Amino acid sequence: EVRVLQNLRGKIYDAKHLVPNKMRDFFCTINLDQEEVFRTQVVEKSLSPYFGEEFYFEIPRTFQWLSFYIYDKSVLQKDLRIENCTFCVPVICFYTGCLWYNEQPVYQGKVHLELKLNELITDNGSVCQQLVVHIKECHGLPLINGQNCDPYATVSLVGPSRNDQKKTKVKKKTSNPQFNETFYFEVTFFTVNLKVFICLWEKKLNNVLIFRVDLWNNGNLVQDVFLGEIKVPVKVLRNDSFQAWYLLQPRENGNKSSKTDDLGSLRLNICYTEDCVLPSEYYSCLRNLLLKSSDVQPISASAAYILSEVCRDKYDAVLPLVRLLLHHHKLVPFVAAVAELDLKDTQEANTVFRGNSLATRCVDEMMKIVGKHYLKVTLKPVIDEICESPKPCEIDPIKIREGDNVEINM
Repeated sequence: EVRVLQNLRGKIYDAKHLVPNKMRDFFCTINLDQEEVFRTQVVEKSLSPYFGEEFYFEIPRTFQWLSFYIYDKSVLQKDLRIENCTFCVPVICFYTGCLWYNEQPVYQGKVHLELKLNELITDNGSVCQQLVVHIKECHGLPLINGQNCDPYATVSLVGPSRNDQKKTKVKKKTSNPQFNETFYFEVTFFTVNLKVFICLWEKKLNNVLIFRVDLWNNGNLVQDVFLGEIKVPVKVLRNDSFQAWYLLQPRENGNKSSKTDDLGSLRLNICYTEDCVLPSEYYSCLRNLLLKSSDVQPISASAAYILSEVCRDKYDAVLPLVRLLLHHHKLVPFVAAVAELDLKDTQEANTVFRGNSLATRCVDEMMKIVGKHYLKVTLKPVIDEICESPKPCEIDPIKIREGDNVEINM
């Protein structure tokens, strides 16, 4: 059975123009839809934080949105999300290389509506039309400060000299609210017939009725957060019932907060790959060749070395190669062999192991795989003891307080 393996790797470099004139503590997260899969370290007291962190992970499931969120770190309150940069799945493969991406107010989620335009006879005998709006549900609304939102919807009929608005009930702690509420609006096409009305619409004049749904997060004691909106011209409706899913869009009101100049930028390197993986027996010959690489002389003629050279990016070959050799206890002799080759090819002693060679990449990936567990086992108990103990541990003679002793602190 063929498996589809999705990988995402890259680097989060830096951000700029995030919060003008305010030094803040920032960190960046990567989210698949609403699930956080990666988080950088906190950069303290900066207007243009440099993160400089590489990421790599296998994508465990299908998803619609890849988002990079920048947070303002707070000590006493919840961390505040101030910017986001979001890509949909079909276009991720085009976002490769080290580029600046503008933070944009991209809204996630969709709303399920059923719409109908009825003809009614009023009490005085005249005929009018009634718009029936059934808000069924929403799906995939974003998290607010890391938690499910408290969404509600406002339903409006907007046109010249009118702005009728109604509101649904608030649904608590859910990103997929079930509203199932129906609203009624009286529709008047002024004094023009339908044919004239359509002509005016095509000329983009203002005497048009627009049906609009806005999604909000109920903020209780703070300001409500706008989640997105959809707009439907009434003219597209007929007497038959019409229902569809609508993707939430940014608000088009010229609001200052939506201007591109007021939004920050994030410099990223993204590489998304999708591979079809066959059952392991199909790779047995290649695996055996790779495992014999450390015994081949010269090492540059080995299958592992040649594989790293033919790949456009060494990273595509190094990570699976390190995993394979490490699992079969063949990594150390192979790294020693390619490191010896680096030493022979180095002309200047100060530049040894400074380049992006196969040896340095293998060591780097091995440290990520093995070193993380090693540091947890060896250093975590000591660090926990330091954090939990009230004893001073300063050993810098310049910073040590009066009365403290460096030898005791050590």
